[in-house]
Amino acid sequence: MIVVDTNVIAYLWLPSEFTHLAEKLLKKDNHWVTPSLWRSEFRNVVALFYRRKLITYEQSQEIILNAENQLSGSEYTVNSLKVMEKVKMSKCSAYDCEYVALAETLHCKLITYDKRILKSFPAIATDLRKFVWKTI
Repeated sequence: MIVVDTNVIAYLWLPSEFTHLAEKLLKKDNHWVTPSLWRSEFRNVVALFYRRKLITYEQSQEIILNAENQLSGSEYTVNSLKVMEKVKMSKCSAYDCEYVALAETLHCKLITYDKRILKSFPAIATDLRKFVWKTI
C-alpha cells in the first residue's frame, strides 16, 4: 500500500511525460490510497486539460469516472490536527500535508513528484521516479 498525491493520479489518467512512470508504479504496487481531497484537486486538473483543449469534454467525464472507480474504497479522511502539525513543520500547503499525514498514519510511503514535499518530509515522501526505478 502506498499513498499517492493528485499529481501521480493525474499522471496515470491524463497524457503527460510522466504517464509511463505512473503506469509502472501501478504495476509495482496497485494498492493506492489517498485523502478524499484528491477528488477536488483531480477535477481541477482535468478541467485545466479540458480548457486547454488537451482532452474533450467526453474524455474528461470518462477520465474522472475511471479514476474515481480506481480509488473507490481507498479514500481516507485525515485528522486535521495531524495535518496542522505537518503545516507547522514545513512550508507545504495544508492540502499537501494531508497526503503526508495520511502516509504517516498508515505507516506507508507517500509517492509524489512534488519537490517541496520531498524536501520537507524525506522520511515519508519518495520521489515517483526513484520509487519506480528502485523497485524494478
